[in-house]
Amino acid sequence: MRRALLSASVSVLLTACAHAPATPEGGRGDTLPGVAKALLETLEADGALAGVAVVDARTGEPLFTHRQNVRLLPASTMKVVSTSAALSALGADFRFVTPVFLEGSQTGGLFLGDVVAQASGDPSLGSWRFPETALACDRIAEAFQARGIHQWRGSVRIAGTDGVEGGMGPGWAWDDAAYAYSAAPTPFVFRENVVDLALRRAPGATCDAAPSLEWTPTFAPLAAVVRVDVNAERANLACVRGGGGVRCTWRSPTGGPCPQAAAVKLSVDAPQELFAACVDDALARRGVTRLPLSLEAPTAPMPPIPMPLVELTSPPLSELVRVTNKESLNLYAERLGMRFARERTGQEGYAALRTALGAELLRRGVPAKDLRPVDGSGLSRYNLATPRGMARVIFTSLQEPYGAALVDSLPLLGVDGTLAGRPTTRSTAGRIRAKTGTLTGQKCFVGVAERPQDPEHPRVVFALMLGNMDEGTKPSANETFDTFSTALVELPLR
Repeated sequence: MRRALLSASVSVLLTACAHAPATPEGGRGDTLPGVAKALLETLEADGALAGVAVVDARTGEPLFTHRQNVRLLPASTMKVVSTSAALSALGADFRFVTPVFLEGSQTGGLFLGDVVAQASGDPSLGSWRFPETALACDRIAEAFQARGIHQWRGSVRIAGTDGVEGGMGPGWAWDDAAYAYSAAPTPFVFRENVVDLALRRAPGATCDAAPSLEWTPTFAPLAAVVRVDVNAERANLACVRGGGGVRCTWRSPTGGPCPQAAAVKLSVDAPQELFAACVDDALARRGVTRLPLSLEAPTAPMPPIPMPLVELTSPPLSELVRVTNKESLNLYAERLGMRFARERTGQEGYAALRTALGAELLRRGVPAKDLRPVDGSGLSRYNLATPRGMARVIFTSLQEPYGAALVDSLPLLGVDGTLAGRPTTRSTAGRIRAKTGTLTGQKCFVGVAERPQDPEHPRVVFALMLGNMDEGTKPSANETFDTFSTALVELPLR
């Protein structure tokens, strides 16, 4: 009953908040503190943990706090830490460059030797998200043609990865390893280390019939074994790694309708093999014949001499950060974090990342007790952060030249990214940008709110962090954010 009454009171407060007069400091009326405290106390009475920090975006003055020093899992709001650090060190216009060389000799239209790509850590290489990166293999094939090469005998190799850490991050969930969101941030990334698997049943087929498998890209070097389960509680497709490929189970509900199609994005362990297959495919489409390695060369090869073939360049860092935060891309966040670590320490790997991020946070006035970074994406269950620390990261970013690029990368409430589906009001539309973070039982929102009706505090930075949430917690995490963000824009701060 207490929870229902409090939820009802929050609803009543918000219906008339647009023109509510300010109350004296410490008052609980139609103010942000009044609404937020009632909301958070309701959650805490139900066993949840809640922390909030709201500060002025120009001065850093604390405007509202609630357990701002409680340590919780930041989840994907850690991406704000890693992307802002990368922007600070490299600049918004920085681009990754992946050089591709030929090592061997050319006689007429025949090339004998290897295609060698120098790993740059570019997370967008070969990605479908950008026109300039999606055509990476085609650019290599075009460069072959420009050299007059019609036949080739050799291999595709990746250089620059020896001794560089590239596995899954510490504290990641290993049972998620098969899925795209857990793709390992290897030193060489291609097509985001992801392939797509689609399952289809023939028209009229029964649920226990084996489905057909369709890979995208068609040359994907990944094997999958799919079994069907017709006695499940609900329909779903679940996959795990094993045996050099993946094992998937396609479940259908007992006595329910038989699903006709399903799709999943799967991670690949060996992106260099995916890259090699892509290069082979692009060359074949342009009529460049790949000779078997077992054939004798028509002429004796010269000693390998590296010859520049093409440079594959990423979009500017500002665009990479934008997709990272809008879409919450774990692989991008990790690779941008690793590039930052290399810039600061000369090394990559999670130890170097922790060292580099720790030093960067201290530079911003964020002590270790307020933010303990372990990875760059927030997948690790070892990360810890306070609302005070997360708000400080946003605030200090706004004081630096890249601040606008970082804010632009945050999802816009009701419009795009991970906030696309959230409701807005006339006053909140276009005025809330926030990075979201979600792990089991955890939900966080870190961002910026515009308050054009408030000349004293027209822009504020906020961090709302929730823990110990379960499926029955009321209000839900998203409902909590909806109420809090509306009050943050519409209501007086005191």
